[in-house]
Amino acid sequence: MEKSILTEVYMDKSIWSTLKQEIENYTNILVIHGEKSLLSINNNFFKTLENKKYHLVHYGNECCHNIIDSILKNVENHTYDLIIGVGGGKSIDASKVIMDKLNLPLFTVPTIASTCAAVSYISVMYNEHHVFQELYFLNRPPHKTFIDLQTLIEAPKKYLWAGIGDTLAKYYEMNLKARGKKLNFNTTMGEKLSHLCKESMLNYGQHALSTTEVDDEFKEVVGVILVTTGVVSNLIDFKYNGALAHAIFDALTKIKRVEEEHLHGEVVAFGILVQLKLEENSLELNNLLKFYKEIKLPTTLDEIVIKEEYLEKRDEVVDKILKSVAGSEMPLSFTRDEFIKTLEETK
Repeated sequence: MEKSILTEVYMDKSIWSTLKQEIENYTNILVIHGEKSLLSINNNFFKTLENKKYHLVHYGNECCHNIIDSILKNVENHTYDLIIGVGGGKSIDASKVIMDKLNLPLFTVPTIASTCAAVSYISVMYNEHHVFQELYFLNRPPHKTFIDLQTLIEAPKKYLWAGIGDTLAKYYEMNLKARGKKLNFNTTMGEKLSHLCKESMLNYGQHALSTTEVDDEFKEVVGVILVTTGVVSNLIDFKYNGALAHAIFDALTKIKRVEEEHLHGEVVAFGILVQLKLEENSLELNNLLKFYKEIKLPTTLDEIVIKEEYLEKRDEVVDKILKSVAGSEMPLSFTRDEFIKTLEETK
């Protein structure tokens, strides 16, 4: 049986009256949030919660099992009928795990457009040291998502910039793995939608980064980053989700500076170039290199790591990448030495 559970999405220049209406029948709300994210929507968000009982809980600066278990322990004597997850990818990923554990409806309010966390049914789990640990698979995606375009256009552009990189990866990773395969109905829908993850970013990404107005092009880029990428992820068979680009990011988080100084989509964007070079797909590689240089996404490993720190952990990083992709659906063949050479010389 194929099953599609998709998030109900509301997107507008101002979404607050819609959110107020949608929470009308809920009386006791658990709000999971980040610090900066809550400040960015402070006045509008709290007006929607007037006459409601609500409990604010900071997500703890990491989507981590131990932190989430601590949150659950702290709220175990309370009764809620709704969770609202506010913020970026990690805050919303944490709210999704809490949704899963408490079996409550979840509404998400993304305050930056950097990942598809607001509508996807996967949470990315890290340990307390900010090193990637595992993927947590939810029973369902969030129930409703509220995208306030004015909030997003006022957010720091670096998050949108990284979101463009992460969104491009959905097309390149999915289509590498699915190439030449007979796909089921849901995966076929996802594959068709994945083309937007490439086309919208290349066509309008640079404009979205420079505009100060909420126009149709900005709305499309934000919508594809936050919604389309997540819908693709939810539709396609899991074996087609993620490939080399994400494996490279996950492994590089073993280098402390990478997690502290770089954004997820920024590093994933570099990983796409490594994948295309291993594919010997020079046409797509050259197209992306031109685009990356226009918007200043990284094109070399040296832009992401300090050489000495990387060399110290090189074997550990490479082992994690190769273990992650071993036996996957990825139709690439290369030796360890060939991979290291490509990783270190891609530009």
